[in-house]
Amino acid sequence: MKTNAGDVTPDCPDMKRNGNISGSPVFLRKKAEELLNKRQSKPGSQPSAADGLKLIHELEVHQIELEMQNEELILSRSAAIDSAERYTELYDFSPVGYFTLSREGKILELNLYGSQMLGKERANLTNNYFGSFVSVDTRLIFDHFLSRVFDSRIKESCEVSLINNPNTATHAQLTGMISENEEQCLVNAMDITGRMQAETALTLKNEELTRLNAEKDKFFSILAHDLRSPLSSFLGLTKIFSEELSEMKHEEVQELANSLRESAKSVYHLLENLLDWSQMQRGLIEFKPVKVHLNDIIRKTIGSLSDLANQKNQEVQLQLSGNPFVRVDLTMLESTLRNLLSNALKFSFRGGQITLSTNVLQDKFVEIAIIDNGLGMSVGLISRLFTLDGRTGRIGTEGEHSTGLGLLLCKEFVEKNGGEIVAVSVEGKGSTFSFTLPIYADPS
Repeated sequence: MKTNAGDVTPDCPDMKRNGNISGSPVFLRKKAEELLNKRQSKPGSQPSAADGLKLIHELEVHQIELEMQNEELILSRSAAIDSAERYTELYDFSPVGYFTLSREGKILELNLYGSQMLGKERANLTNNYFGSFVSVDTRLIFDHFLSRVFDSRIKESCEVSLINNPNTATHAQLTGMISENEEQCLVNAMDITGRMQAETALTLKNEELTRLNAEKDKFFSILAHDLRSPLSSFLGLTKIFSEELSEMKHEEVQELANSLRESAKSVYHLLENLLDWSQMQRGLIEFKPVKVHLNDIIRKTIGSLSDLANQKNQEVQLQLSGNPFVRVDLTMLESTLRNLLSNALKFSFRGGQITLSTNVLQDKFVEIAIIDNGLGMSVGLISRLFTLDGRTGRIGTEGEHSTGLGLLLCKEFVEKNGGEIVAVSVEGKGSTFSFTLPIYADPS
């Protein structure tokens, strides 16, 4: 410490204890008395005016030093207060929860974000056990984490679920280390709920992708098999044409031409369904609902299939209940009716009868049912309908080919229009395919 304008002496603990600090009033007074006594102890010497002025100057210098030190102390105290406030703000408003826990897991201190993670006011959390806010299925993980922190004396981490109210849970990553006195555990808790949700969503997406890839593989396998049969027939018929045409009678040529036409229609129908299904899966088919009379669409679709029914001398009988308005995508409805009626004709015997009926259900839905008395289906086959989980294609009563792809389209189209489709069948006695559509409610 400075004792005058030019001399410096080190701090002394004894001086501090006695209040003898350079620049303090006590120190200056003692220093002045010592100088005065020295001068008065000389024989015949009396303090001169110059000595008095020198002493006054020295006192003024020490006074200025004292004022400067006092200003430094004020500035240091202000800086310390600012630093403490900044630390408090960082601690309380950090986006991470901070906790000080005892060896038993009791909460000794925590910041505001930590109290938010636990779902209670900070004042109500002190001296509560942190483990009581950890979900039952992750509490053992937390107990092991706390033990490792105190036993290993190194930084430890774990992931737990915090129950902050009866309906929600927060996934948190805890990182803890022992305090300097080795009696407390300093823990920071980071909310990883968003990350966990993203990981769960990614897992579900991967599972969905795996399922879709498996379905795609099954679909291509089914498609390859079902395309082979009509194409093989087609190739066989063209071979007969190319090798035996000159020796064939007119009736034989006509019969062969009819067979070729049926094979070509079968392949075309399959490819048409494939294209529709592919576009539906990729969301490329635009849904355009319009208000229509259901009976008009039914009669139009039956008319388009009259040739197919006439070839097997089959009859389609109508049992229509009223003529309700429905709001549907016209293309999807026509495709659904066409596929279901084609199947009924295909799997019914020559001269058989197919019934198409409608029934209004509680003025909200209309049920359309296509009933045949043909081949029917086994329980196992019914369980595989409307899916790609197994083969559903089979041969009709007169060798007609079928892939089952049309039923997939029917399900997609009916559900897109707000209805449901079901199948009921008894092997050897026939089948009933029915689907519902919502009746159009006039907003006026």
